[in-house]
Amino acid sequence: MKRFIYIIFAALLITSCEIEKPELEGSPIYLSVVTEDSEVTRAPYGFTIPNDTEDGILHTAIWATSFREGTAGSYIFNFSNPNPPLNGKNGTGANEGQVAIHATADFDSGYPQLLDQAVYPKAGTPVFFVGFHPQNGWSNESDVKYAEFTYNGSQDVMFAPRREGKYAITGTETLVFDTPQLKFWHLLTWMKIKMVAESEEVLDAWGKVTDIKITSNNQLKVDVSREDDEISSVINTDIVSYYSSASHDGLLPLYATGSDDIFPGSAGYELEYLSPEIKAPVEVAYVLCSPVEAKSTDVVDGVDVEVAEYVLHIETEHRKVQLPIDLRKNASTHYTGSTRAKCFTLNLTFQMGNTIVVTADVDDWKLGGTSNVEV
Repeated sequence: MKRFIYIIFAALLITSCEIEKPELEGSPIYLSVVTEDSEVTRAPYGFTIPNDTEDGILHTAIWATSFREGTAGSYIFNFSNPNPPLNGKNGTGANEGQVAIHATADFDSGYPQLLDQAVYPKAGTPVFFVGFHPQNGWSNESDVKYAEFTYNGSQDVMFAPRREGKYAITGTETLVFDTPQLKFWHLLTWMKIKMVAESEEVLDAWGKVTDIKITSNNQLKVDVSREDDEISSVINTDIVSYYSSASHDGLLPLYATGSDDIFPGSAGYELEYLSPEIKAPVEVAYVLCSPVEAKSTDVVDGVDVEVAEYVLHIETEHRKVQLPIDLRKNASTHYTGSTRAKCFTLNLTFQMGNTIVVTADVDDWKLGGTSNVEV
């Protein structure tokens, strides 16, 4: 399973480490990681901090560079740039004093961890780091300022803004070096989908669910030039933007809960129906989709109308509907603001005709308020 990862934001504020001086051409690089506050459940990452179990390791891409371009605030993270040639420079040997590398790191604890693919230059030249999750699929061939990623709906896409570290020696027996802490920010919106039919007769009328998708872009680009201290608790459009590839139809598939298998699959999904045993919608699917800026209402022809933040496209054996999702904190209060790093649980209750009643729970990767809409 492509696990979408998240870690509870812990106070791992380690800023330096002291070790016996090794025989190296440069100083070893140590990094640690934290992320935004997150709910602990089985499908996403289920641990407070990384650990060395199969599910507990946080797999990341780490880009590091000691090169600046033009001004002091411009850092070259596009290592395909041929002038100077930037590719695999790790601060040792012929590349002593130069670092420019796309590295990987699998964090298995919350403590500083060695990045063994490069070292800090002896001269004290600073090295700048950015981090990404998932580990593979990132590029910035079109611009040194942006990293780009294409997502499919099953990945928790995260970005850790730029941090700086450098080599430093104190005394003759010890080596003191920075241990930058990379803070990962969730870039997408997490939707959980629960379904139930109101009765057995409703189940027969709708038939199996054969397809379900949600409106969403499928690509993003993030500004890798911004320093961690410049970024507030809100990742806005100055930092990351979302768009669609030329071939994208504007919809993302949903995935079966606890897996990366597209829901409902070729066999379809037969709805459960309300009964003494089944008293509420059953969780069946999830998707990680583009965030939107939610509004309470919009003005159309001079009239305030409710706004649908997302649309679910649902097909069953006997019906085909488009279900607008107007997000609310509760029955009387609209949800407003960015949906980035929010978790919404959409409870779909299928009724007779073409009617599906929706309640939507929402919070920061957690559960909270409700809203209702009928189609």
